[in-house]
Amino acid sequence: MAYKKIYLIRHGKAAMEGLDRERNLDEDGKIQAISLCKKIKKEFHDKNIKIFSSPFARAIQTVDSLSQNMNVQIEQSVSLEEIKMGKDPQLSKHQIIEKMWADQNFKTKDGISQSEHVKNIKEELDKIFNDFYNNQYDLILVSHGNSIGIILKYFFNVQFAFEDWKKISMPDMYFLEFDENNKLTKYKRDIEGIEKIFTI
Repeated sequence: MAYKKIYLIRHGKAAMEGLDRERNLDEDGKIQAISLCKKIKKEFHDKNIKIFSSPFARAIQTVDSLSQNMNVQIEQSVSLEEIKMGKDPQLSKHQIIEKMWADQNFKTKDGISQSEHVKNIKEELDKIFNDFYNNQYDLILVSHGNSIGIILKYFFNVQFAFEDWKKISMPDMYFLEFDENNKLTKYKRDIEGIEKIFTI
């Protein structure tokens, strides 16, 4: 029986200074990325793979060594960018995120809701997933904390809530396996062996 896999990866730890999309991995993040890429390469050393990443620097850098070692180009996709949460003077960042996971239509004045985010990314992600379903290769997607949860929940019907978001580390990895009928047969979080895992 032929199984295909998707690894949904959260980027490594990044420096705090600079524009958000340009923030680079810090020294811990670089170590994380090397160990994560070694782990993935063992899984896919004899497989055909495709790599898609958020255009943000820290996401691309997280799988750069894998791309080079396996001679696979990283394709950038805005559908893997983080959701625009915005700010609220009355709420902390975590309070905003908690409200967004409790209500898919909640949003701040300058942000968008989860339901709006799904509408924005659906066409592009459907294209990526349909190509995966119709061809023989494994897929690596590099994204951000909230977006990973949204993809798992809205595109693969995986139970994901605020409590699950709080457990996400930098980096993190979620493994999905599909049978020959493209049915999801296995799902698990898999961070074993990744060095210098960072949690909030």
